[in-house]
Amino acid sequence: MADLNAVVIADDITGANDTGSQFASRGYRTNVVFDPSAPADCDVLVVDTETREAPPAEAYDSVRTAVRAHDAPVLYKKLDSTLRGNVADELTALLDAATPDLLLLAPAFPANGRTTEGGVQLVDGEPVLRTLTDSENLPSASSVVELLSSVPYPVETVHTSVVDAGQRAVRSRLAEIHRHHDTPVVVVADATSQAHLRSLAEGSDRLTAGVAYAGSGGLAGALSLSPSGGSEGAVLGVAGSVSETSFEQLSAVPDDALVVLDPEAMLERPEEAATSALGPLLDAQRVHGFAVVASAASPGAVDAVNRTADALGLDEGAVKDRIAAALRATVRRVHESRPLTGLFTTGGSTTIAVLDELDATSLDLTGIELAEGVPLTRVRGGPADETLLVTKAGSFGDPTTIVNCLDFIGTR
Repeated sequence: MADLNAVVIADDITGANDTGSQFASRGYRTNVVFDPSAPADCDVLVVDTETREAPPAEAYDSVRTAVRAHDAPVLYKKLDSTLRGNVADELTALLDAATPDLLLLAPAFPANGRTTEGGVQLVDGEPVLRTLTDSENLPSASSVVELLSSVPYPVETVHTSVVDAGQRAVRSRLAEIHRHHDTPVVVVADATSQAHLRSLAEGSDRLTAGVAYAGSGGLAGALSLSPSGGSEGAVLGVAGSVSETSFEQLSAVPDDALVVLDPEAMLERPEEAATSALGPLLDAQRVHGFAVVASAASPGAVDAVNRTADALGLDEGAVKDRIAAALRATVRRVHESRPLTGLFTTGGSTTIAVLDELDATSLDLTGIELAEGVPLTRVRGGPADETLLVTKAGSFGDPTTIVNCLDFIGTR
């Protein structure tokens, strides 16, 4: 039997499959079941209660039973992005059964035109009630807060202005809400983009409060699942690529999990650069289960490296060698401090440098790709023998590829 990373409770089969796919596409073993008592030999268990059209009392009982049947670090109540079904009753059931400190509710699915602004659910910019043509299971209001008026718990909001400000602002707002309540609280969050959903997911990730989640497939796709079983993750990403694609992917990494090497130290004193990076990287691994070290994470950082190289009189070959030396030294120091359980590299020369530093003799190909052209391998030989390694060409992948790969490796 596997230790679960997450339990998802959906009210119909299409929603169950849609939300489960958000996890399965990132490599999590995901099962959809119809009996909440079914054994869970997977990473993510999706329970389909088939209660969208059920009487409210039946929906409440079914969800409460499903919540109590399994325990996992992440509990997620899937909602229809047009707010159909027994939304208030099913959320009440989750709150009664699980009693989280906060229930973060973000029903937006921006990729499908469903957004939340000022607490109002919109479809292609119109309040949801104006867009629904049939009369079955209609929500009682387009306002999410108004829809939850029968929920016997406080309801608070996170406005677009907070989500725009990023994960730290979200974390601060959620912590403030938690401080002001001694019962479970529903927190309705605005979101008009997938970046907003990532900020909500990341901002809620390190709270001391217990957080459960509710939303459509959009928020599910933004959640990062921690390794089950309470083991401390030691995954390291190493980014030596300076492609625009890589920079976009690095921007999705939590701020405190990304360490960019100091240009002067990296080019003049590579070992010192590695020493300075070690503490922040180990701290990030303790918090997130992963950390990323990069030679640069923006065009401005590349310019800074070039200016430093000019000042030191270094040609292009010398610059590449010293960057590789700094990244190699960083990998070595991290591995010596906390043996790595997984590696991610971007850029071919970076990958070779890392493998050389770790005295690897070969790579086993697993046959698994985490994205097109992004294979999962296993290191053979040296001190990192059998460590999982994901390699990515600098220009491959979409904006979430790096965080998805780090997330996946951390659950193996």
